[in-house]
Amino acid sequence: MLKSFQFSLILKGILLAAIIAMLLSLGFGLLLAFTSFPESDLSINIIFGTSILVAAFITAHQAGTKGLYYGLAVGLGFIVLVLILSAIFWSDTPSWLRMGEKTILALVSGGVGGIIGVLFHRT
Repeated sequence: MLKSFQFSLILKGILLAAIIAMLLSLGFGLLLAFTSFPESDLSINIIFGTSILVAAFITAHQAGTKGLYYGLAVGLGFIVLVLILSAIFWSDTPSWLRMGEKTILALVSGGVGGIIGVLFHRT
């Protein structure tokens, strides 16, 4: 029997990715505040990619099928959320190159997380 595509799981995955990104950002902020660790774009990309990868993994694992689709949907949804929040809170226009980089990172992280989430055996 085929399962239908569940949009509620995607919305939960996007929310989960946002929560994970905030928690990782808080941890990274504390690391920056109390150590001499340098701030860089690489660390922000790691936070971004990790949050999407974990959220896509969990979403696809819960769905049990179509991991690539669920992962890509979570990644794309998170990108849209970031774009909306950027438009609300920052007056600067985002660089197309940076947004392209973030979009590719989100889609790759989401796709990989979704595939691994479906392949991970349920216990």
